[in-house]
Amino acid sequence: MNVVKKDNPKEIQKLVSHVDIVPTVLNWFNIQYPEYKLLHNPVILTGKSLLPLLCNKDRESEEAIFTSHNLHEVTMYYPMRSIRTKDFKLLHNLNYLMPFQIDQDFFISNTFQDLLNRTREGISTHWYKNLKQYYYRDQWEFFDLSTDPQERINQIRNEKYTGIINHLKQHLYQWQNITSDAWICQPQGILENKGYYKLSPHCFSGDYGV
Repeated sequence: MNVVKKDNPKEIQKLVSHVDIVPTVLNWFNIQYPEYKLLHNPVILTGKSLLPLLCNKDRESEEAIFTSHNLHEVTMYYPMRSIRTKDFKLLHNLNYLMPFQIDQDFFISNTFQDLLNRTREGISTHWYKNLKQYYYRDQWEFFDLSTDPQERINQIRNEKYTGIINHLKQHLYQWQNITSDAWICQPQGILENKGYYKLSPHCFSGDYGV
């Protein structure tokens, strides 16, 4: 995060997210976030105010930040959830069996067209992955940012990181639960949160492997 001040600009190495903006503005004006419920669950802000960082103080919690993506346009659906700490990043590609969707402006760009043409002609793309790997991704991707800041090597099957991966998965699931994420059961399950399950949402197996 870059902090620009008139007489003392500086860079602070901390984990921040877009969801920190609202808490920061409310904190700046000393306004309390209103209490209300959505789908019978209390709505809370998962972000943290950035003001303590501007005053050279530690924030309440900096263990992790989360990201969420569902689609670029309605025809470019590819839901993803991720958690990032100082040293690690875990991504969950929910529709991993389908190809990653390419938006229109990127598709017609010189960069992507060159990648397509080189792939079709069997010429090196000078990239650390091929087009098929870019399109078809693992359900889970895990990167050790301390040794692999460019996220080149997916360590999800490396037993060395099993404990860390399980911890991050649990933390990510808790965040999805807190935010009432409608994709919380995917890709293996189906969320029931209406009728009989209105007050007690439940994930049911879709038995997609039959």
